[in-house]
Amino acid sequence: MEAGGKDRSPMLAPVSSVTTTKTYIETYKNVSQDIHDQLNAEAEAEAVQIILTGIDNDIYSTVDACLNACEM
Repeated sequence: MEAGGKDRSPMLAPVSSVTTTKTYIETYKNVSQDIHDQLNAEAEAEAVQIILTGIDNDIYSTVDACLNACEM
């Protein structure tokens, strides 16, 4: 059999995006609530880390210079 021959199936058959999305949604619905909660907690922790990483060091210096919350 030669590559691309008529009696050989294509390696990558075209797939409808609707079918792919439907399969993803059905798979997502079958995941247990514990896994949902764990993934949400991990995503929230990562989001906080990204936000804190983006804060410039000047803000930390300003907050450290304040003796109490009223000065902020």
